[in-house]
Amino acid sequence: MRNPIGTIKRSQQLRSQLKAPRERLPGGSRRWIRMSMDWLIAEFGEDVLHRPIVLPADMIPDGYDGSEAAATALCGLVDGRMDLTPGQCGLSFELNGVRRPVRAHVVKEQSGRWIRADGRNQIQLAPALAADPVALTAVYAHEAGHELLLGSGRITRAARPDHESLTDLITVFYGLGIFTANAAYERRPRPNGRGKQPLARGYLREAALSEALAYYAMLRGERSPEWERHLDPPVRRGMRNQLAILHR
Repeated sequence: MRNPIGTIKRSQQLRSQLKAPRERLPGGSRRWIRMSMDWLIAEFGEDVLHRPIVLPADMIPDGYDGSEAAATALCGLVDGRMDLTPGQCGLSFELNGVRRPVRAHVVKEQSGRWIRADGRNQIQLAPALAADPVALTAVYAHEAGHELLLGSGRITRAARPDHESLTDLITVFYGLGIFTANAAYERRPRPNGRGKQPLARGYLREAALSEALAYYAMLRGERSPEWERHLDPPVRRGMRNQLAILHR
């Protein structure tokens, strides 16, 4: 007979693991976020920090139909927000994003990839992303972040082994953190239709993104930002707690 209490505890532990940063952040998450965000400000300018944050209604048009054409247009809006020139990276929806169950029935998938290439760097996305504009925006913004950081030569993978986490953070810095945070964790129906299984995206995940959004808000002089209502409840609660700590 299964132990229901043990099952619940294992489920809670798994959920906590999937909401924690995917990789170790040097010095701990709070110190790393502050140092990295301050570095981004020095590199890209304080004016970027104070731009209006992007809300879902600003990015996702009414009548978004999930087609590749609509997804391509949405990625173009992200380019504009992140100061990439139109067509700076080649874009295709050809990435094999097949879902793979791993331990404890967790879904793991590769949704995006930035590729250095001769002439023009490339971004490949999984075709299934087109149906989910929030996740599409988050994943594409991450890959566009690679273009800004690696493609420009501002960092190298060798010098910044935390470059994937930094690439998540740059989406917050450019005002797209609502999308990155809301796409970080979800529960999807299992293929057999029996219950749901968790899916975690990105590298900072919900816990560190709550801290990052709180520091972002503090730097902008926002004690209780109106935009927090667009965050999923766990991230919103975490951000409020972190803001309270920062303002003590």
